[in-house]
Amino acid sequence: MTNETYDLAIIGAGVMGLSAAFIAASNRPRDRLVIFERDVVGAGASRFAPGIQINICRNERERQLINYSSKFWQGIYPHGLWPVGRDCDVFWLTRNPKALARLSSVGGTTPSTSSALKQRLSSLPHFFVPSDTAVELDRGSYSPVDRIVKDLAQRLKAAGVSLYERTSIKGIRQGPSNILLQTLDNREHLARRAVLAIGPWLPDSPLVAHLTDTPRMRVKKVVALHLAARPTAKCPMIGLFDDYAFLIPMIEEGYWLFSFTSQEWDVRADCDELHVSSDDLARATAILAKWFSCDVPAVASARVFCDCYSDDGLPFSRPANTVAGLQIMGGGAGNGFRFGPGCAEEAIRSLYSPYPGVLTTT
Repeated sequence: MTNETYDLAIIGAGVMGLSAAFIAASNRPRDRLVIFERDVVGAGASRFAPGIQINICRNERERQLINYSSKFWQGIYPHGLWPVGRDCDVFWLTRNPKALARLSSVGGTTPSTSSALKQRLSSLPHFFVPSDTAVELDRGSYSPVDRIVKDLAQRLKAAGVSLYERTSIKGIRQGPSNILLQTLDNREHLARRAVLAIGPWLPDSPLVAHLTDTPRMRVKKVVALHLAARPTAKCPMIGLFDDYAFLIPMIEEGYWLFSFTSQEWDVRADCDELHVSSDDLARATAILAKWFSCDVPAVASARVFCDCYSDDGLPFSRPANTVAGLQIMGGGAGNGFRFGPGCAEEAIRSLYSPYPGVLTTT
């Protein structure tokens, strides 16, 4: 057992866990913080996620998370100064503009035209907007999450936060006055509070015992195709609202990323076993065929990963059912970048509150 007692331990160095660490370190700079990561920083869903920020939400819960998370990212990267990526226009295409308006989180979109969009799509010359489709203009951003988490980790280490990669926590238990965290090599670390930021590895972990029965967690495959068309510097993002799919101009990488919804559930987190299936390709092709007057750009490559989803598709933050002072958050559902900081703020606020059952500061 180590002699040091940390004020806060965070298990999981993806975008949600590092957001929690950043919030805690910013608000309580004198506290001793430690982060444990079973692999390396951002090795889970954060390694592959494109980091889309869009102003669309399904309900008030998502609206609150988006609003907080947007302010969080703006505070770290003001004026769109992302490590990679950029703020950009988003053109939404839909046959149901009223539904789009209901889901907008920041005051609605601006009506536009297919010709205004076409003028900016020289890299997709055959892209076609049917006459019965509304074109709405909004703002958004994209920034590959792997670069975000690496930058956050560097900032946290510079601020004195301890970060242990390839250190898997196999047990969390209640001690007489602290939380005891046990690693795979049977070392124990003490912490007054802890956050368990779950990811797609959870079903195979003994830490699953700390979850409550609800929400039920499942692991879902996430697929995006890289289209062989090089975007130009001023290309906008395209949101295909009716299919909840996106065309994202990955300018630095030199391709358009096509993000759509795979329907494969209960997969294993070992990315070596994941692949783009014939069903994925058929689903993607059917969507893209609606928007190209002739040849759809060829698929140059793809990214396949998985993420943890809750029953209702919403991320959550709540106390564990086993250990006082342990907060669990997760269920990013492919939206950890958009929703993660909001969940992280809830977790940190709960841990440092004076409510019964939560360990308070000393």
